[in-house]
Amino acid sequence: MIELEYVEIDGLLYPNIEAGMENIENDLGKYGMLRLRYLHEQKPEMFRELLLTGKLAEHCKQIDQTAFDRVERLQTDWFKAHPIPTEDTMERIQLWTQAQNIADEFVLAELIYT
Repeated sequence: MIELEYVEIDGLLYPNIEAGMENIENDLGKYGMLRLRYLHEQKPEMFRELLLTGKLAEHCKQIDQTAFDRVERLQTDWFKAHPIPTEDTMERIQLWTQAQNIADEFVLAELIYT
């Protein structure tokens, strides 16, 4: 059960809800926005609970930072196993794109869509 604080106005109790969502879209990166959209569309009860407790923005920012860090680490590890050639520009671009796609796939499966 969600515990909320209430404010009395004219004899009625209203929940004191601060969403903290004013500029959330400006503060979130790619992965934070994906998590926000996923929670809103696929897990409405979790979205509602985080929103009502004022933890939604913090949760999405934390997921965004964790996902970004993990993508960086996965790409670094991938480039250690697959050295980038210095002479072939197209191959460098292909390897970088492949590393980005692999890292994205892992992060989306492990952090965003869970």
